[in-house]
Amino acid sequence: MRLLMLDLDSYLLRAFLTVAEIGTVNGAAVKLNRTQAAVSMQIRKLEELVGVTLFSRSSKGLELTSHGQIMLAYAREMVALSDEVGKRLTGKMIEDRIRLGVEDFAAGHLIDILSAFRAQNPKVEIDIIVEPNRRLASLFEDRKLDLVVCDITCLSRKPTLIWTEYLMWTVRSDFVADTEKPLPIIMFEEECPWTLPTIAALSQRNIKWKTACVASTLVAMATAVRVGIGIAPMMLNTKPEGCRTLDRSADLPGPVRIEIGLYAQSETAEGARYLVDFISRHTAILSS
Repeated sequence: MRLLMLDLDSYLLRAFLTVAEIGTVNGAAVKLNRTQAAVSMQIRKLEELVGVTLFSRSSKGLELTSHGQIMLAYAREMVALSDEVGKRLTGKMIEDRIRLGVEDFAAGHLIDILSAFRAQNPKVEIDIIVEPNRRLASLFEDRKLDLVVCDITCLSRKPTLIWTEYLMWTVRSDFVADTEKPLPIIMFEEECPWTLPTIAALSQRNIKWKTACVASTLVAMATAVRVGIGIAPMMLNTKPEGCRTLDRSADLPGPVRIEIGLYAQSETAEGARYLVDFISRHTAILSS
């Protein structure tokens, strides 16, 4: 109840969000064009207002505490609403073009979010580039993408947002797994960051398996599953029609946990920054 009665200045919230994104006060100060002392003071003032510690120090810099994680979603919402009110009152419409790279397995998570964003921002054009994780990371490093959504192991920098997905073992509806024989697995390409965790999930239960085929794209994997070639690790929202997820049992591998990150270039146009905030807010809502 106390939080609802607080008067949280968006100036403080923007400082908080920037420190959370970059991980250091000094880096946040440079981005905000303020002094390091000013940013530190704003963080202290915000912590005094909410009555909890929002950051803890680690070898990597500043990291959000559990209270800070909770504050993050609310801060994004409040700042975004403040910006939106300003745009509505001044009649300003964002006009921009955004180059967004998305790993095809992770694309399903964003369909409804991007649809809602386009409905609210009809003058913002979004070029969507769908490629494998490492290809997207390379394009992003070469600054050929403004934003990218890919596995967090593919980029060394800190993502703006992380969410967890699970690859579930998927088969054609009439497929029967014979546990007396090696399981036929539809596997990712060797260079895919999800190959090793998939193999680890199989090895964890000492399951005998063989590579039935290798799929380089979501379409290829979905096709292999529908043909009945074998068992594939797929996200629930990518499960093909006429297919099912295997029941969890001791004779079958467990779900494969992966982490997806949203990354933005350090210097981006207004439209890209607003899309980052929009995805962050709606992903927090979907994950809550």
